[in-house]
Amino acid sequence: MKRTIYTLFLFILGINFQANAQVKAFLDTNIIGFADQTVLHLQVAAHNGDNVLFPKFKGDTIANFVEIVENMPVDTINSTTFILEKRYIITSFEDSIRNIPALPVIINQDTFYSNPLKLYVTSLQIDSAELAKIDTTQLVPVFDIKMPMDAKFTFAEFWLRFGRWILLTLIIIAIIAGVIYLIIRYKNNQPLKILEKPKEPAHIIALRRLNELKEKKLDQQGKIKEFYSELTDIVRTYIEQRFRVPALERTSGEIMATFEASKILDNNQSKLLHEILLVADLAKFAKHKPTPDINAKNWQNAFDFVENTKEIIEQQSENQEVTEIDQQQNHSLDNNTQTIKNEEK
Repeated sequence: MKRTIYTLFLFILGINFQANAQVKAFLDTNIIGFADQTVLHLQVAAHNGDNVLFPKFKGDTIANFVEIVENMPVDTINSTTFILEKRYIITSFEDSIRNIPALPVIINQDTFYSNPLKLYVTSLQIDSAELAKIDTTQLVPVFDIKMPMDAKFTFAEFWLRFGRWILLTLIIIAIIAGVIYLIIRYKNNQPLKILEKPKEPAHIIALRRLNELKEKKLDQQGKIKEFYSELTDIVRTYIEQRFRVPALERTSGEIMATFEASKILDNNQSKLLHEILLVADLAKFAKHKPTPDINAKNWQNAFDFVENTKEIIEQQSENQEVTEIDQQQNHSLDNNTQTIKNEEK
């Protein structure tokens, strides 16, 4: 019975010894200078197919004052016996004896520990013979570290950083302001520009331009589009100057709608204007080729439109001017008569 217990005890010790022997740790050198580096090797003897997990450290510290400079990948150094190796490049900034504890390695959910190590870190020492070679008179004085200087934030730096955003903001504001202005103008039915009163009456300018157009004989030369473009330009300009309607900026339909809403023109005048604009749009945009008779009729329609609207809109002011001239002439005649009578006396 005692012999059986002793055999079992030796068997358990052998298993533990074999398990601990699977993980081995060693250093390239266990004596380094201050801030020097060495390599820590962690080898594991396992079987093919075993799941091996090497230790993970919090931060870059493997032990007190022993820091990891580089954590290198796992390498297989013997594929026959399946020996794996993990290497760590370590250093220390404290001169002393540093203890590297046993490192845990998990093999198939069982934890095994390596052997602990000692790392000797020595201060930098200069040999007396080397120290005697240094010429202390040539040493450059060592100054303290200067504090950061406050650099001024220049306009160039400001513009380089924020300039494009400022320009983009100004462009967006300008666009928004323009849209708001157009909306307000449209709702108030106000022209986008102030129409200046011509120096000559509108009908005189229009009739003169119509006569000049007739002398050009564009329609007889086959220049139908040019003929109607100039004809409608004369009529639209006359409308702007006479009725203060921005006809040059509106379509034919918008012009007719404006006059229909205002009731300024009678049926005959509206018919003349509508026929001029309709045939002109067909000739300019639909490549319509009106006959010479129609071209002459539309020129006459434009002439009649100017004459008819001039008589209706301006007749009152012209009569008033004639009355004022007659009064001035009568007053002058009375003055002359009174003068002759005074001379006869």
